Amino acid sequence: MTMTFSERADQLCDALREIEHQAEEGDELFYCAYLLGLLGLHSSAEGEGQAEFDEAFEGTLRDTLEAENVSEADQTLILNLWHKTRQTV
Repeated sequence: MTMTFSERADQLCDALREIEHQAEEGDELFYCAYLLGLLGLHSSAEGEGQAEFDEAFEGTLRDTLEAENVSEADQTLILNLWHKTRQTV
């Protein structure tokens, strides 16, 4: 059965909450919160498929990071956390 976007967003949020729970430094907590907030907004999008969700979300994430003028260093660390999270679930 194909996963809906909402189900995939929930799955990723659960994984991020686990990472957040184990985080020891403030920056990683911030990055988790940033991704969780954006995932919450994106979870209502209609669609199906894990890969399709991940691709669409990453595009939105990159656009948002750019629009909010997030520093290159923070962008890299947020994207790294996103990729790590994707691979764990």
